[in-house]
Amino acid sequence: MSKKSAAARHILTAAIITAAFFAADAYMTYNNFIENSDYFAKNDFEITRCAHPEKVWDKVFFGNSVVISSYIEEGSSSGYINLGLDYGVVTDLRDMLNKKFINIGSDLVIGLNYLTLYDDFETNPTYIWHKRPYEPYAYFERDRFYPIITGGFDNILNLQSPMPMKYGPQSKSVYHGMVSDAAMEEKLAEYEEEFFTLPIEKFSKNISALEEVLEYCRENNIRARIVWMPWNPKFEKPELLLKVKNAANTAAARFNIEILDLEDELPETDFYDTGHLNYEVGSPRFTHMIDQWLGGR
Repeated sequence: MSKKSAAARHILTAAIITAAFFAADAYMTYNNFIENSDYFAKNDFEITRCAHPEKVWDKVFFGNSVVISSYIEEGSSSGYINLGLDYGVVTDLRDMLNKKFINIGSDLVIGLNYLTLYDDFETNPTYIWHKRPYEPYAYFERDRFYPIITGGFDNILNLQSPMPMKYGPQSKSVYHGMVSDAAMEEKLAEYEEEFFTLPIEKFSKNISALEEVLEYCRENNIRARIVWMPWNPKFEKPELLLKVKNAANTAAARFNIEILDLEDELPETDFYDTGHLNYEVGSPRFTHMIDQWLGGR
């Protein structure tokens, strides 16, 4: 065999291996290998996709942990999927749509509070849309793969099965009961220091993302609506909340979006803390209250 032929074979082999790697990586990315495995703890988005494997979600209710704790999907007659994400912000919704990780059929409701619009809110790094195009899936998910691999080696050394324990059914976090006054005073002091004195500029990226989402909905014939999630009347609302709300409503007005304001509609007995509802009383009340609006045309 000539040197040219050998070199050509090496190049062809390298090209095939490279193509196979990228094909496998693309498959794992868009089929999200981890969400289909029982050996990993799933994030909120993966839990939602496991519960709703269909390719198109006709009606979606997006928001952060406040939506998770407020809207009882299985107790609702409206047919909306609860796409609450513990650390969800509007840029997450925009990226999910633009990168085709979700496809919405007819309706989108966006549950907002100030944290859903905070640009520097530390969202969950394992959400698949945070993966950069050049980043291999196994590297992106290294923090979840690593314990599986090292645990498997440890099991082998201990003459045990290399397979880790499987997780049972996984669900999103909801809130029971009510935080004590002492704990809330401490938490509010933290909120005051970390969030309540932020400049409105810290919300500009998510306000822009909200406009992008509403434009996406207009272009794809998706009915979009906004609901402002409840605030515990036991605690004074910071001025910042009104500024953020006005900025988001101004953006939504350009798209003639219907807005339901439930910030001041629930009693303090329905709340776990400032914004999360307790699952015993508040969540059923909220679901019943909003159901007719969600299902209406």
